[in-house]
Amino acid sequence: MPHLSTALRTGSLLFLSGQLAFDDKGEIHGDVSEQTALILARHADVLAQHGLGLENVVKASAWVTEQADFASFDQAFAKAFGQHRPTRSTVVSQLAINGAKVEIDLIASFEPIHAQA
Repeated sequence: MPHLSTALRTGSLLFLSGQLAFDDKGEIHGDVSEQTALILARHADVLAQHGLGLENVVKASAWVTEQADFASFDQAFAKAFGQHRPTRSTVVSQLAINGAKVEIDLIASFEPIHAQA
């Protein structure tokens, strides 16, 4: 088990550690879209444990291994979040686990979110 917390609260913010798309057997499969969907579903489960949902996310940081996968990643991200558009940074980078195509961490707010243009 890695030396980290899945989620930590400070004040009105909940910080969620980066997630990879591990299946129930601890393996990673699928393309970037499938991995993104699984990661965000797992994050949604953690958020729900704290009484929050993806609509409470104010910031996402993502690392994708291939620049060519960005459009597919972005589509899967948009599908998971629907009309909600959190702030986001996306970087092309190697990841620590073989087979991982994307890693995502989140920051969510317990306070109401007021979107700005």
